[in-house]
Amino acid sequence: MRDESDVLTDLIYEAGFMPSLWPRTLDRLAHHVGARGGLLMIKSGSAEKWTASSSLDSVMREFVDEGWVDQNLRAVRCRAASRHPGFLTDHDLMSPNELETLPIYTDFLRPRGFDEGVGTAIQGIQTDGLMITFEGFSSYLGASNSVLALNRLRPHLARASAISAQMRLIQAQAATDALAAIGAAAAIITADAYVVSSNALFNQNKDDAIDLRDGRMRLLNPNANIGFLSALKAKDISIGTSIAVRRIDQSPFVLHLLPTSRSAQDVFSYDTILVVIDKLHNTSSLKPSFLQILYDLTPAEANVAFLVAEGNGLSMVASKLGVSSETVRTHLKRAFAKTGTGKQAELSLQLQCMTPPNL
Repeated sequence: MRDESDVLTDLIYEAGFMPSLWPRTLDRLAHHVGARGGLLMIKSGSAEKWTASSSLDSVMREFVDEGWVDQNLRAVRCRAASRHPGFLTDHDLMSPNELETLPIYTDFLRPRGFDEGVGTAIQGIQTDGLMITFEGFSSYLGASNSVLALNRLRPHLARASAISAQMRLIQAQAATDALAAIGAAAAIITADAYVVSSNALFNQNKDDAIDLRDGRMRLLNPNANIGFLSALKAKDISIGTSIAVRRIDQSPFVLHLLPTSRSAQDVFSYDTILVVIDKLHNTSSLKPSFLQILYDLTPAEANVAFLVAEGNGLSMVASKLGVSSETVRTHLKRAFAKTGTGKQAELSLQLQCMTPPNL
């Protein structure tokens, strides 16, 4: 009969290659050491992501919903001790006075029976602040006695976590490379604008339009960059958006931001956004409906912008649409703001250069 530690090691590596299995693996590990549940947390950029065994899932949702993440001093201390090659108990990380008086213990952990736990922070993977904890021991002695067994498994946990993270990076790069094969300049970025992967076509725009220093994407056009960063923070980024980018002495291009989906249980997959550069070419196929989608214009604004791009003056636009010149001016002013232009000639030049993207 196989030893339990061998079975656990196999489960750990299975989770490494199939991250959706981490909750089941954490549950089995927790049962092995006498804890009520296990938790894996990653701090990536400004976001804290986690996956937990089923026994901890509802508790963690309460923890997040009630705002305890921002008061989690035990996690801060655990990550600060990342050079320690093993698991630490709450009593190793906190003073006796802190254990007795901090609200996170008195108001949340202790009333739920989760004030005795062990945790470790793991370095060396391409995510920030990976931490694995086991929660809900019946006593400090139970938590302390689990450390030896968990330390034997810690190298496997570290390697399996690295595998999970690396696989997600490989998948992201494969996705952008596949887009390059059809001629699309593309990158995958996080909501904090950090680049997860990019293809060679995308990287060709680094010098004249895009700054990728420090691994974070910025647009060299200041106004476009403001729009880009605002779009990343917007709550409705889930439906995608497009941003026009003007360049000095060069034709403009459009940046399409499209959210990617991920498994809700996969803590190693980023909440990512696909960025596609759409270079603009002269064409007669431009239609108001495309402008509406591209710049988030209303139907009325798109019709005005389209007619202006055709070379019509305001009075002619008003006549064709059957509205007053004042109404046309109002729609045109809003179209200027959304397209990043300021004059009819600029708007006309920009729109005459466009072609709908082949996406």
